[in-house]
Amino acid sequence: MRFRRVIMAVVVLAAGALAGAAREASPFTVVNGSIRPSTGTPEPPSGTHATLWHNASYATTTVRGAGRLVIGAIGENCDGWPTVRVSTSSGPLGEVTLTSGTDYGGYAVGPRLAEGRYDIRIELVNDRYTGECDRNAHLAYARLQPPSPVDTTFGFAVVPDTQEEVLSAADTRLRQRVDWLVDQRTALDLRFVTHAGDVVNYDTPEHVQYERARTALRPLEAAGVPYTLAVGNHDTQAAGPDGELRSPAGELLRDTTVFNRYFTAERSGAVRGRFEAGKVDNAYVTYTAGGLRWLVLTLELWPRRAAVVWAQGVVAAHPRHNVLVVTHHYLESDGTIGRGSGYGSTSPQYLFDNLVRRYPNIRLVFSGHTGTAASRVDTGLHGNRIHSFLQTFHSRSTNPVRLVEVDTAADSLRTWIYAPHTDENFPAHDRWYPDLGLIR
Repeated sequence: MRFRRVIMAVVVLAAGALAGAAREASPFTVVNGSIRPSTGTPEPPSGTHATLWHNASYATTTVRGAGRLVIGAIGENCDGWPTVRVSTSSGPLGEVTLTSGTDYGGYAVGPRLAEGRYDIRIELVNDRYTGECDRNAHLAYARLQPPSPVDTTFGFAVVPDTQEEVLSAADTRLRQRVDWLVDQRTALDLRFVTHAGDVVNYDTPEHVQYERARTALRPLEAAGVPYTLAVGNHDTQAAGPDGELRSPAGELLRDTTVFNRYFTAERSGAVRGRFEAGKVDNAYVTYTAGGLRWLVLTLELWPRRAAVVWAQGVVAAHPRHNVLVVTHHYLESDGTIGRGSGYGSTSPQYLFDNLVRRYPNIRLVFSGHTGTAASRVDTGLHGNRIHSFLQTFHSRSTNPVRLVEVDTAADSLRTWIYAPHTDENFPAHDRWYPDLGLIR
């Protein structure tokens, strides 16, 4: 496409330029660009999109109604995704980066507009061409989206290490926490539950701790509340009697045969894909909540490089989902990202460098393993904020659980920790974050 810049100084294509081939006229008029057959999904009614290929390119259209302006577009990545600036005749609305090459999913820009007619201008502002790649923007539609009638507030729960809660048949803390979550699912608008690992402490010939944990989790299944479990080091054959490390630790860390016998994808519900057949050590699930799409990605402890590559593919294939990563060890007790690989393959820092910070739709990370509770905020390579939370506790007297409330309309998150067994709050770990930058 770049050769057109040499032979054409200005190209103006009005609506209907491809009328012979399109089912409807294009809604756009383009300057220094073109109207071309659409390549993304879902296919727009015109069967075309407006292509902007350099910083002198812009498209105009007219929209009528009230609500937020939504742009349907895809981009071509060339050392980064294209950014477009959107304005009306009254002034700028804002800029948005197009982070998908396949999905015309809507990008909301600017505040809610009152009822009226608006002349919209969309221009490419960060063109790049290297000879090997070409950064372009392709616009499928622009429309005003009225306020959503859906409930934009919902909750989910993150269960910390429960290894201390399955040592005795008389200990009811894990079951009591699960029963409480089921009882409170309406009040919390609870959409899913995830566990940060170390479900059990160690295996025995009778697998009694696994039996207790599976029985304790059954009320979630009966109530239809989907859940996911990260695999902790104590959930593997590396943990011997009394939780002592067995040898060879690195090899036994990947032996999760018993764990996967008791906790299957079919039991937890909603699993969409796994790194290895028959195992939930590395798996992902998808949800719709608050009017947005969510993906919960559970990863093995100190993951193998091949598992990280698999995770990269999962996140890249779901650019319109807001991603939560759950893995057993990520934050240290002081809130720093861990740098050691233990007896695994890679470190939390490796996971941050090669997955968490690389994708613009990764929003949250949850972990356990060490310390009590902590949190931090990082900035990804695309400017997105990544909120990470540690919750471990290793309590021998109560049963804390992290509760998270997301308000997609306000673009905010509130989280707190509560222990139903002792009706205990932990206000030092309450957090509220605005401006999440959720993918819409």
